[in-house]
Amino acid sequence: MQHNLKRIRVVFLLFVITTSNVVFSQETFKDEPMEPELYERLFGLDSLVDHVLSNRERYRLQFMVTDIIENDSVFIIGETHDYSVPRWYFYPASVVKLPIALMSLEKLKELNFSTQATLRFDRDFECGNMKFVEESRKSSLSFQKMIRELIIVSNNDYYNSLYHFLTPKRINNEFFQKGFAKTNIYRDFSGCEMPLNMKTHGFVLNESSMGKCYMQRESHLELEEFASKYRYNTIKLLGSRKEYRREIVNGPFDFNYNLEYSLRDIHSTSMRFFFPQFFDREDCWDIREEDRKLLIESMMSVPKDLKQAKYTDKKKYQDNFYKYLVHGDKNQKYDSVISYSKLGLSYGFVTETAYIHNPTTNRHYVTTINLYVNSNDIINDGKYEYDELARPFFARLGQLILEL
Repeated sequence: MQHNLKRIRVVFLLFVITTSNVVFSQETFKDEPMEPELYERLFGLDSLVDHVLSNRERYRLQFMVTDIIENDSVFIIGETHDYSVPRWYFYPASVVKLPIALMSLEKLKELNFSTQATLRFDRDFECGNMKFVEESRKSSLSFQKMIRELIIVSNNDYYNSLYHFLTPKRINNEFFQKGFAKTNIYRDFSGCEMPLNMKTHGFVLNESSMGKCYMQRESHLELEEFASKYRYNTIKLLGSRKEYRREIVNGPFDFNYNLEYSLRDIHSTSMRFFFPQFFDREDCWDIREEDRKLLIESMMSVPKDLKQAKYTDKKKYQDNFYKYLVHGDKNQKYDSVISYSKLGLSYGFVTETAYIHNPTTNRHYVTTINLYVNSNDIINDGKYEYDELARPFFARLGQLILEL
């Protein structure tokens, strides 16, 4: 199926786009039928890719690719190939950090604070890992530092900080207002039981150089409001066994009332961020240009770019540590390819959303992929085929899409 292609003239600041009135609504992703062309063209090019594509249900593979075409400095939004399967639940893990970063930058602009502002949390209650509270009380914790480490090395403590800065009510109201009907984010990564995920600590937001201060009290979201967003479904019972209190027990792992962020919503998040002019203004995040640049740079960066001693250890933090697409197998042929990405790994689910650009061939595309690699069918035992299967598959699939 051919789309009515919209021509737009763009100027890059890393990937900052200016254009005229073009609307690319989320409905484009929702309503398009599956296109067989890309899927069929991927067959016969790589044995691992063939294996996963031929066993799609086993690996619960779903992905989307939006082609970006450049012609004489004019960019065209091409076809969106949608191979998502909405009925297949997956745990999105750290991919949720991308919209949380966007919402945090939006709230900072709303409050008229820069990313140099710092957070200091109150200790309003005890629950799970309190490291994010403790760190904020011991040192100046700037938003610039949190955003960079949140995206580049997937820092969970900084996700917790931003979750409490935003509150679950604001997070999920904003998703709803932007039309993300299949997204529910009602928990941080501190390990608290669900009722306490509805509570957030109060804080003081301070930007001493500007003489500004803002205080927010602790908040609590009623469980009734949380429960109204979910419907119990047996399709979210996964695995034949699970790890529970350090023992392997029979029975599936229950993902009901957990993080929900559909593949289409993830892909739409990336499209709205990288191409805001294709959407209505109210459907995008209202962030400052310098903050947009900060986030784009963070999505392009690798651990050593943080210039912290612990992240310069190449044995532990290789450049492709958090970049599976294209760069996962270290194929030097693709060293010049730029990946602006966010990766999520947990419970055997691997999700990555990325804008990929090969400056040598001028090939561009935006993609979002999810794969499940859990051969022993035990959830939460920490034994998954991330490096053995997911990493090389994501690398080769990303490379093949570049070459098609």
